[in-house]
Amino acid sequence: MKQDFMLIGASKCATSTISSLLSQHPDIYMIRDETRFFCDDDVFAKGMDWYEQQFADAKPGQLLGDRNNLYTMKEVFPDTISRIHRYNPDLKFIYCVRHPIERIESYWIQIRSHGGEKLHHDFNQSVRLNRDWLLDASNYWQQIELYRSYFPDDQIHIVFFEDYRANPAASIKSCFEFLGVKPDFELSTPRLHLNSSNEKKVPRKILSTLRSQNWFRSAVKVVPESFRNSLKKELFFQKIRGRPEWRPSEFLWVKDNLQDDIERFLEFYGKRSDYWSFERSPTTAR
Repeated sequence: MKQDFMLIGASKCATSTISSLLSQHPDIYMIRDETRFFCDDDVFAKGMDWYEQQFADAKPGQLLGDRNNLYTMKEVFPDTISRIHRYNPDLKFIYCVRHPIERIESYWIQIRSHGGEKLHHDFNQSVRLNRDWLLDASNYWQQIELYRSYFPDDQIHIVFFEDYRANPAASIKSCFEFLGVKPDFELSTPRLHLNSSNEKKVPRKILSTLRSQNWFRSAVKVVPESFRNSLKKELFFQKIRGRPEWRPSEFLWVKDNLQDDIERFLEFYGKRSDYWSFERSPTTAR
């Protein structure tokens, strides 16, 4: 029961939303949760039989799809694409992308809202310190070019977040056409937008500072977990209002690292060169 297609794309490019909409089609079955099978060595060690068992609830004749944001992070997970190709060289891919600056901002907010320290608490420092998750994953041409070295272009379809936001039905219809299922299927929630970063709360910087202190870590352990979590949210989290503020030096550094890559990507996939402008930070909603 090999899968037929995969939904890929950097985090905050609407992969969750597109996956949910595709799964509304009666001829498509999507795995609900990301397995990380092809990028995570421990999960991959479970074997193909385990992986294909994830599609056990699919109905006969349905196209089988999976999604994962980590499959376009070649710097962090270098074995992913070769594993996918060995599994099924006929696999189709839907690659979701969005303005890279907007994606970086939105992803930082999302991860910080979880309350951990995976990304640095200072946005501008995080852009440099966590460049693999923020900047490198936004080098869309570099990421998809490696797929193109394994798979022909007619097995790759691009969904631009901005196009989806402007006309969700048309974007999803193009996916249906690419996959070869009935394209005019009427969606029940065509304007779905999952995991929006608007109004999320992120930890205050003081929480990161306190976590670096041994006394604080010891004190936290004696507080019951249920009370600790609610207290943390109440005392140490604040609502994000607007976008993170860029320092000019970090914005120029990101622009210098991304602009050539993005221009090549836009040109190859038929967009005008200023489709994603780097002249200023975008002002559109997340």
